[in-house]
Amino acid sequence: MKPTFECDGEVCRISGATTFSYLDDLSRTLLTHAGKQKDMKLDLKQVSDCDSAFVALLMACLQVKKQQNQTLSLYACPDKVLAMIDVYGLAESGIQIG
Repeated sequence: MKPTFECDGEVCRISGATTFSYLDDLSRTLLTHAGKQKDMKLDLKQVSDCDSAFVALLMACLQVKKQQNQTLSLYACPDKVLAMIDVYGLAESGIQIG
């Protein structure tokens, strides 16, 4: 299932499969939104699958937020997302995980 992205004020939600073959639209939307929003909060509870391409997208969002002196926070991360974040060292890069 293609991922969806929606925001309601402070929190944005990503749901569906966030693998390489599905990330074209999500990448554009997420990075554009990251450039506009203040501190960014992503709810990942409904992410059904992920791969290293999704982790790279999160890193790109984190870079945008760092350039703006703002934060990127992830909430309700599925175990697979947490494992990928750990493997790629995202936790040490300044991303906030709650």
